[in-house]
Amino acid sequence: MEEYIHLYHQKLWEIAFSNVEKVFGIFFTILLVLSIYPIYTSFQKLVRRKKLVLALVGMPFFLFFLCMATEYVYSYDKIMNPNSPYNDSLRIASLKSDTVLPVLENVDEVPIDSIDGDLKRKDIILFAVSNPIFYDGLFGNVANYLAVGQTVGNNFVVALVGFKEKNGEWRSVDIRLSPGDSEKDFQKFSKVLHIKRGESEGADGIILTLQKLHESTLRKEKKNSTAYE
Repeated sequence: MEEYIHLYHQKLWEIAFSNVEKVFGIFFTILLVLSIYPIYTSFQKLVRRKKLVLALVGMPFFLFFLCMATEYVYSYDKIMNPNSPYNDSLRIASLKSDTVLPVLENVDEVPIDSIDGDLKRKDIILFAVSNPIFYDGLFGNVANYLAVGQTVGNNFVVALVGFKEKNGEWRSVDIRLSPGDSEKDFQKFSKVLHIKRGESEGADGIILTLQKLHESTLRKEKKNSTAYE
């Protein structure tokens, strides 16, 4: 479960820092345009104005790292605090069907592997998709305004490879995680992660969601097979 939460948090941080990059990218362009003439004239007198040239060139980079540090401090408690709304069971276990990812429409043609080399296609019971969303970054509103839209997170893929049940209720699952949702990420599935009910925040929700997705898939397959008979 710890590895799952780590990847979930990583995706939230990607959103927070991508907002900084969006905002700074636009202002960096403006600063660069405004600095072209001073830099040009300063280079004409490089010996006497070397410090000014360095200051003009280095200022945007300093501001960028300062903004990144500010975003980190501002967002840390929102992302990492166990009591944060972003760490409740519903957010952590918000898995969706594999149909939301175009790459999984033709998944039989996508090479699949894992970091331990033990994953085989026949081992995968189903795919699910997690799409963490972070709305409260310091630069979020400005980035959304400039980009004319909400910054969305990067998906990561969950491959269910096993489960244990009791009286029709799943008690634990074995899953592997892909670091992203692009084809190249499907060769980097993690080692098997064993998640048990009551293990930690979000564990029960993940197990329940995967069971529902699996049962839904079985119903669709049964319905389709009956229709062809």
